[in-house]
Amino acid sequence: MLVGAALSSAIALLAFATRAEAHGHLNQPQPTFQDGASTVNWVVQIDNYWDIGSGGDQVGKYKTMAAEKGVSVRDVVLDMVGADKKCGFTRTDVDPQPVPTNGKAVWLGNDGGGYTHVGPCELYIDDKMVLHSDNCQGDYPGGPNDSGIMSEMPVDYSSCNGDCTFSIYWLGFQNAQWQAYINCVPLSGTGETTQTQASGSRSASVEVGSTGNQTTPSTATPTPTPVYVF
Repeated sequence: MLVGAALSSAIALLAFATRAEAHGHLNQPQPTFQDGASTVNWVVQIDNYWDIGSGGDQVGKYKTMAAEKGVSVRDVVLDMVGADKKCGFTRTDVDPQPVPTNGKAVWLGNDGGGYTHVGPCELYIDDKMVLHSDNCQGDYPGGPNDSGIMSEMPVDYSSCNGDCTFSIYWLGFQNAQWQAYINCVPLSGTGETTQTQASGSRSASVEVGSTGNQTTPSTATPTPTPVYVF
């Protein structure tokens, strides 16, 4: 009986550990990680960072409180990780990656799918926010475990003309645990060819100052195709 109970407990702990380690990283553009650093782990995990509590609508509670505080996802994540981890475990002192030509950023969960937790994310080119989602897992779901179907997000890379830094900030909610993820990737090239490919999606083009406050939002309206009647 004791052996059976111990075996059941071990299986339960293994299953929990597997779920707890379900994280991820950018797959496109690809970051370079520090030597010996985990490529999939959160930068920091803090219980009840805003005292939201466990369970319930974590995404909705966070959205309400973030609006009240006037902060972005990037603000919160950087506050959680501290000044010495502003790019997490990724490096920017490396050869740049080419600007993606398909107008996408791709997140790979380490279980072989996409995002593994609910929670908001923001994507930036330098200080310009190019995408915001209140729930990245819901808005950009990947496939089942080991499916190879990753989370694809539309990105307008046109503001990267020459050299820039692409960054993703993701706040994953696991009940009362807040997990902060950051990947930074230096890019080189022009993103002009990707602008139309990413238009019409839930993307943003917002300049963010040093305090994280949004300043000059802009939206792009696609030009309607003319219809000729003969």
